[in-house]
Amino acid sequence: MNTNGQGVQGKLDIEEALNAAQEQVRSLITGHPGQIPVFTEQGRWHFDSDTWAPVWTGGFLTGLLWIFAERTGDPWWREQAESYSRLLEPRKDDAGTHDLGFIFTPSWGRWHQLSSSKETQEVLTRAGRTLAKSFNPAGRYLKTWVDDGSTFIDVMMNVGIIFQAGKLDGDPELTRVAVEHSLTSRRYLVRGDASTVHEGWFDPASGQFIKAATHQGHRSDSCWARGQAWALYGFGTAYQWSGDVRFLDTARRCADYYIDQTGDRLIPPNDFDDPDPEFPFEASAASIAASGLLQLAALLGTEGTHYVDYARRSLALLSTPEFLGRGSEGWEGIIKQSTYHRRNKLGVNESVMWGDYYYVEALHKLSGLELRSR
Repeated sequence: MNTNGQGVQGKLDIEEALNAAQEQVRSLITGHPGQIPVFTEQGRWHFDSDTWAPVWTGGFLTGLLWIFAERTGDPWWREQAESYSRLLEPRKDDAGTHDLGFIFTPSWGRWHQLSSSKETQEVLTRAGRTLAKSFNPAGRYLKTWVDDGSTFIDVMMNVGIIFQAGKLDGDPELTRVAVEHSLTSRRYLVRGDASTVHEGWFDPASGQFIKAATHQGHRSDSCWARGQAWALYGFGTAYQWSGDVRFLDTARRCADYYIDQTGDRLIPPNDFDDPDPEFPFEASAASIAASGLLQLAALLGTEGTHYVDYARRSLALLSTPEFLGRGSEGWEGIIKQSTYHRRNKLGVNESVMWGDYYYVEALHKLSGLELRSR
């Protein structure tokens, strides 16, 4: 078993990896049309309700369809992408989740990017406005579905849809909400060494910060690897929309911490501070980080080339039989050795929908980068 990533650099065949992913997704949507899984059980997609969080993964499956539609030009993929996007549309008014960015940015956001229309603009704006309603002005944070006093580092990956709604609608108040939440997360969820807190608790009336906590990490004072990946990607997105260099600095510091902690093994465990992890890898964190590092590299230009190199090396390792689902008979997900919720024993050492999406998104970005450099 390759545990340090040595010997894989430079061996990544992006087109082969994307074709393998495409085959897995085609099997999913033709075998289970209209159904949206969260994780696998023994390699097979699990379609029952999510017992941990309000349903939040439809955007990832739909985003995969949009990527394949874009890269192939095949009308079938475009038809599927539009169909699954419309399944998600009613969620634009769902005030019961903080994950509207996860739901709409990969789906309707990609649709808008490929062929903007009044319809795509309206859906994205409504979703952004709905999420902005969860803003607590006293604490200056977006609350989670857990409690009025709770916010997650994950929300940094959702705040982009509020930025986008503000731009589409020309509403500076939406932009202010997105900036304020990002500043609060920077202040309370990113530690001095650039490691991250999973959950911050506030007094919802006074806005006073109370404590750090975690649902999926090792301890409240440890660093959950997927949360670190959400942070490096999410703060990069906040900078991309706002131009506020504080967010770029935070994204860069979070990225450097992630790379320093993960090192040449390239795929982190579930928590960087767990002295005895149940499994050695949490591959979905590596997928997210790879895509976030490529975004950060694009924002930094020539200063970000080392982030491209690290992302490429990570993707090369993820594209080996050790991590690719296609290499295991009957495995339906794209990337193995990912974990959803360790404590609740959900999707542990399996495939998860976001791990698959960000792996493909990162490959798609890297493919575009290499085409432009020729």
